[in-house]
Amino acid sequence: MDKKEFHNNLIKAINEVYPFTKEMVINKLPEQFKFIVKINSTFREGLEDGEVTFPKVKKLNQISKPVEIEDVVDLLWMDYAIPEWINIQVENVDKNFTYFSLECCGRFSKLKEFLYHKSEGYPPFHALSPSLPPDSLNENDEVIKRFNLNWNKNGKS
Repeated sequence: MDKKEFHNNLIKAINEVYPFTKEMVINKLPEQFKFIVKINSTFREGLEDGEVTFPKVKKLNQISKPVEIEDVVDLLWMDYAIPEWINIQVENVDKNFTYFSLECCGRFSKLKEFLYHKSEGYPPFHALSPSLPPDSLNENDEVIKRFNLNWNKNGKS
């Protein structure tokens, strides 16, 4: 996957996550985005041909400051390889920005066959809902009321 396709898949994932999050929360979600990136450093034993890790890279297990979309691609593009999976969700909001969390696998690959979440249409991204307060779900785990996105940060739902 080249950088342009990776960038386009990030945009597709944003276009999936942002609208359904807007339907779930009471917050106004600005259309200006920032991204908080965390690259895990835990990897399973026995990498396959085509998989690489970067154990000496300092940005592993660090949480980035909020960055622009272009910076996301630069942070995650290492030696022409990208994380095999990336969970994306809206994590926070303020009056200026909607903040997306990107939690990334520590295994990287240059090969599309190793990327997860192909069925979603924008590998390696996996669209997740925001963290849900317990009282927003019914017994079937269906959202029954909209909630404050920052419920777990300020104690309000």
